[in-house]
Amino acid sequence: MPKVLDTYQQWEADGVLDERIKSIQDMVARRIIQKDIAKAMNLSENTLIKLKRSHPRLNQAFINGDDELKYKLMDALFQRAVGMEYEEVQTIIEETSSGTKKRLVKTKKKALPDFNSLKYLLIIKFGREYNERKEEIDIMLKRIEKGEETWINEHSDEETLGVVNIRKQPKK
Repeated sequence: MPKVLDTYQQWEADGVLDERIKSIQDMVARRIIQKDIAKAMNLSENTLIKLKRSHPRLNQAFINGDDELKYKLMDALFQRAVGMEYEEVQTIIEETSSGTKKRLVKTKKKALPDFNSLKYLLIIKFGREYNERKEEIDIMLKRIEKGEETWINEHSDEETLGVVNIRKQPKK
């Protein structure tokens, strides 16, 4: 009895695997959700999930697509942070005695740098040095180093920390 191939193996046998993986990566990079990717590949979402789990190359396509999207978004944020030049095209249609004329008017514009984008990128790239709360963070770190302050999880077991339960006095 011949072995039944899963969809990934069938793509490989048909010689379309590389094309499908590239297509999936491109869709992920364009923010298309997994459900729609499965639909575009003529699969159910559950089948796509199973294929991702059993075939690392397919899973890597999703990871690479996410990385590509992240790169594009960070690049757009950087462009906004430092300011950019862009060209605005306006189409003007004029009616003359000889007929209709289309005229394109191109205008070069410069977007000013965005302070919030700059601040965000500086904090992400260079850390606490550019954080507006730098002094507060430094003070908290000094307190922790000196042992003056202890941070606990609010859902932790109080008895293991040696916290004494205080009972409310009954009203008289």
